Amino acid sequence: MPSFTSDSFTLASTLLPSFQASLKSFPPSSSSFKVLHTILPPSTLPSSGKRPKTLHVLDSSFNPPTLAHLRIALTALRSNATEPQRLLLLLATQNADKTPKPASFEQRLVMMALFAQDILNEYYTSDWSSTAEDALAVDVGITKKPYFHDKAISIEDSGYYADAKTGEQPQQVHLLGFDSLIRLLDTKYYPPAHTLEPVSALFERHRIRVTKRMEDDDKWGSKAQQDRYWEALAKGDRETEGGQKEWAERIEMVEGEGEAVSSTRVREFAGKSEWGNVEKLVSHSVRGWIESEGLYKANNENN
Repeated sequence: MPSFTSDSFTLASTLLPSFQASLKSFPPSSSSFKVLHTILPPSTLPSSGKRPKTLHVLDSSFNPPTLAHLRIALTALRSNATEPQRLLLLLATQNADKTPKPASFEQRLVMMALFAQDILNEYYTSDWSSTAEDALAVDVGITKKPYFHDKAISIEDSGYYADAKTGEQPQQVHLLGFDSLIRLLDTKYYPPAHTLEPVSALFERHRIRVTKRMEDDDKWGSKAQQDRYWEALAKGDRETEGGQKEWAERIEMVEGEGEAVSSTRVREFAGKSEWGNVEKLVSHSVRGWIESEGLYKANNENN
């Protein structure tokens, strides 16, 4: 049987039809961003009611959420624990590179909600959470926008995180892996001119926190090679493409923690019912839902 608590199963089962309905109503709507669910911290924790100064945005296909996503989120929250902050788990219903398979969007959103719960559990059982100024909430949201700069604008334009009195918006910190930084600064995604000018608005108002790939990553190079990619931007080597060296000041490069985790590996292990291996790569509640729903089994590959 899946290692899955009854509370988690109840939450997931309740959210699934709600997310299905939202995914039907969202495409024809005028909104390009919407928060579908919020996981709140324990009610015993004090909350000042302040709007967050920092909104961490973890944008991924979440197919499924993995321990790599967990570490990226927790290290960012830990580094900023002394001021009001919030975390947004964001799923794009249109992706620049990927089609929605094998897990359906509604199933991914359920896993994101369970994952948000696991993040809060980890956050509030860690010693450094005691330094937090305010209670932390985690949102699960969707966007129609496939590109990072458009996603940032859609979040702002929604007004969801704006101060009701002043209209002030939190600074967004987009949490990226190094591979996502490469995509962000790849001119092929910005036709017809194919320059980096479209992303300038993102760097004018917000920041990027990049977790470097592990040293033995053959595809993305060593940590030193990844650092040199950032250094090239800082030296102005991308100016002919529309990249500005000042952007480097808005990009924080941080070391990765733990072993590299591949969502592809999770799907492969789940497809073969190797739950011990799945357990090593995803959080507790996510693992339970994958097993209970039979996600990534051969007969579900086209869902």
